[in-house]
Amino acid sequence: GTLRPVSWEQALDHAGKRLREIRDTNGGHSIGVIGSNRITNEEAYLLQKFARTVLGTNNIDHHRTADYMGFAQALTGTSGKTASLRTTQSSPAILVIGGNPTEQHPALAWNLRTNVRLNQARLYIANHERIKLRRQAKKFVEISHFGYGPLANYLAGDDAAASAIGASTAALDELRQSLQNEAELVVLISSTDIRGAALDAMVKFTVQHPNAKIALLSDYVNSRGAADMGLLPDALPGYTPWMQPSHFLQEYGSTLPAEPGLNLLEMFDAADAGHLKAMYVVGANPLARYNIAPEKLRGTFLIVQDMFMTETAKLAEIVLPAANLYEKSGTVTNSYGDLQLVKKAGDCAGVRSDLELIIRIADRMGAEIGKLVHFGSGGHADMGQSRGAESGEADRHAVWLAANHLEPKLSPFDAFAVLDEIQRLTPGYSMSRMELLAGNEQHVEPRLTQNLLVQIENATQRQDMVLPSGDTLFTSGTLGQYSTSLKELQASHAEEEEPTAAD
Repeated sequence: GTLRPVSWEQALDHAGKRLREIRDTNGGHSIGVIGSNRITNEEAYLLQKFARTVLGTNNIDHHRTADYMGFAQALTGTSGKTASLRTTQSSPAILVIGGNPTEQHPALAWNLRTNVRLNQARLYIANHERIKLRRQAKKFVEISHFGYGPLANYLAGDDAAASAIGASTAALDELRQSLQNEAELVVLISSTDIRGAALDAMVKFTVQHPNAKIALLSDYVNSRGAADMGLLPDALPGYTPWMQPSHFLQEYGSTLPAEPGLNLLEMFDAADAGHLKAMYVVGANPLARYNIAPEKLRGTFLIVQDMFMTETAKLAEIVLPAANLYEKSGTVTNSYGDLQLVKKAGDCAGVRSDLELIIRIADRMGAEIGKLVHFGSGGHADMGQSRGAESGEADRHAVWLAANHLEPKLSPFDAFAVLDEIQRLTPGYSMSRMELLAGNEQHVEPRLTQNLLVQIENATQRQDMVLPSGDTLFTSGTLGQYSTSLKELQASHAEEEEPTAAD
């Protein structure tokens, strides 16, 4: 049919009613949830908790742009081996393998160029393309497109892998020897080119070096956070296996799904077969990203929560307009594991945060919101009633509360109420709240125990679901395609004559 505008209440009532009916009639396994790597940590955490405790399903996934679960497994038993973004500003030696930081990670490329210029840092690069940063490199080794895996094995000590790298043995020997001689080293690997066994080998190489740190670079603002927060069918937050929820079960106060979840592509296959009766998509456009045939959703009740009318949203029965990152508060975790505070910059009429929408749908389904979000237990504050109109205005924008380090948590829509739970339950997310509120990022590391690692390896075989965007930051069109101004600019340039040499 045709989408038509309705009130928020009507849309949310219908969403909650239909999801409840489908869950009660067909079971939680008949519902799928797809999250996003652009929402905040608090929203991602709450979405997986909503899926598992309210909908009763482990069918939850997102567009994965890096194998952070494999990264966490490879780092098991280590400590202090992950690099922060700040490390790239001052490290005396950096190894970049794969990718093109100039276009994919501009802040990193800026740090590398500045570090070379001001501190005479030594930059080593191995890539199948002659990327721009090679101009600053002390050594650039051009390898074959399929040479990253063998290179990782070679650096980890496997001499026999040299023949499959696509570079001269002399150049490879010189690179490995130079890296071994560095007193300190930062290893930056591209998720586009390194994963699976090659990722394990690169972590092994880093761990062998006494003073080396490593980072796995991915796309999008919160790709790392989405994985850390448990937007995965086979892992809870902190990569805790679904078959042993441990402290999560005690905290959530309900029985978690006993069945393994479907990954993103499996959900669409299940929908096509008529087994998946409902799908809730938050901030993602899987039809366009994975080139999925719309016919697969012909019998599925679809809710899409997004900023724009995407290809997936056009097929939905309910479309909920969501706020963007700077119209809400919370935290994100960058590729390096730096937890960063997001402060609300403004409001936009007609949209609501993903956090609020998840909670409101849960409420319409009859869930107990106090268990979904633990709020109301924070400090008490004078909200401005006794200090005049100007102070009251400041309070409404949380200026006075922030200045006095007060977090009332009076509402379930308060992101810090969810952050408290993340900090309590998610391995590796212990942090200084004071430093975070002061604007200083807090570095977090995956914390898998050996027992959990064994259980993950004994679980059902995980598919390689990593699909890096392959896009450059400014020309992907992922968001820019919806900008009227950019489209007008593109049209005006297309109408102009061919530029001259002087232009």
